[in-house]
Amino acid sequence: MNNLDKNSIINMENTAKYQPRSKLNVSFSTADRDSAVFVFNVTKDNKPLLLSTENVTGHIALKHSDGSFVKDTLHFTEPDINGRFEYYLPNDILKREGTVTMQIFISEKGNSNVTVAERIVTFDIEKSIISQISAETKLQYIVEYDELQAIIANRITDIEDNMANAEDYVSQLEQVREKGLTDIEIAKTDNIKTLNDLADIRLEEMNSKASEYSSKFDADKQYMDEKHESFKESVLNSEVVTQGESEEWQKHKMTQSNGDRIRISDINPVNLESGYYQMWRMKNAPVGNDDSGTYWNIDVTTAFDDVKQIKAVLSYTGQTFQKNIHKGNDSGWKKLVSLPLDEEIETQNSAESRANETLTDANQYTDEQINNKHFILFDGNVSGTGKGFTLDDDIYNYNMLFVSGEFPGGVFTEPVLVKTIDNDLVIQRFNLSDDSGSLSKFYETLLTVIDNKNLKIKHDIAYNFETSKAISSSNVFAIYRIEGWK
Repeated sequence: MNNLDKNSIINMENTAKYQPRSKLNVSFSTADRDSAVFVFNVTKDNKPLLLSTENVTGHIALKHSDGSFVKDTLHFTEPDINGRFEYYLPNDILKREGTVTMQIFISEKGNSNVTVAERIVTFDIEKSIISQISAETKLQYIVEYDELQAIIANRITDIEDNMANAEDYVSQLEQVREKGLTDIEIAKTDNIKTLNDLADIRLEEMNSKASEYSSKFDADKQYMDEKHESFKESVLNSEVVTQGESEEWQKHKMTQSNGDRIRISDINPVNLESGYYQMWRMKNAPVGNDDSGTYWNIDVTTAFDDVKQIKAVLSYTGQTFQKNIHKGNDSGWKKLVSLPLDEEIETQNSAESRANETLTDANQYTDEQINNKHFILFDGNVSGTGKGFTLDDDIYNYNMLFVSGEFPGGVFTEPVLVKTIDNDLVIQRFNLSDDSGSLSKFYETLLTVIDNKNLKIKHDIAYNFETSKAISSSNVFAIYRIEGWK
């Protein structure tokens, strides 16, 4: 393959997956004679498929939009087994502009039903537009070509006139010859040989003249063909860029020609188009005043619907600010926070993780503190006057006791401040009847502290307000639990 060839690489995967017909982003020119090349890479699992002329053959079919059709074979690019074919587009196809549909088959030799790879694609052939050469160059070539054409046309006219005269000469000679023969016949003279010699001389002169004009015509035609080929060669070698070749080029200047930022001053960056700028005396700067000579590096990008983003970096400090304009609404400058390399930005996940760790530590600390401050001194069931029970720790090691249990009115919890205990711990409760509230009673039990860990129910009495009678040893209280808090 020539280094100047225009080649397009097409990947053909040996796979069972459907490969849709695709429109290639490929366009050749009618001037690309003997230089338009397709290269086909046959792969399997994204690796070159080991193929050679020994086991496969490649076929290609080309159908032009004007109805013409070409069928040909592909060629291996190298003798190695690399799964690569190439195909030069025929000049008969290239010389006509339009759209070409191309179908490629890679099939196993000896078994026409086994297709290694197949693909159908389309590409375009654009007409070579000589008019894209500058007007001055085109005018110069056109004038030269017109002058050459005029010279050749005049020479052809001269040749045609001379040839016409030659026919007249032959006609006149024939007439003279006929007249001479008539005169000889009439006169019966011996001048026949003289007349024939004269006629031969005249014919030889005319043939010589005709050969001379014919040779000159051939030379002029060759000269004209050489000039025509020179003209075409000069156009092809002029490095003219066609419209198709420049179609995908970036049309907006983002930097200076050497790649540096575009230097400007005394302007509000909101009024800039897309580009990269170096600005001083920046108007409406995020920090500083409008007359500051400090350098700002400004990046501006614009989008549809009056959307613009401006990034401003203060050159000597690296402070970064950003402004967003959405549908014409300016949200103002916002400073972007940056951290030293040895610091990390806290993310939502890291913050949540730290919060969970803190909560776990707090819960653990709270549990430890509660466990240290709280202790179950008694857990059981004791009731009845005179009944005693033993605690699991000294009650005077705690600041507060909570005595829980049950009486006719329901469950109860009695807080007791330990320092207020002398020898007895009193629990009193009041209750009304559930249905009418008419029956009311007052209940009291007294726990006597035998020693620091032993208690006893000293009495359990009730008083009936309706009958105004007291009931001793009613035994209605049941003690279930005593908790100590430090």
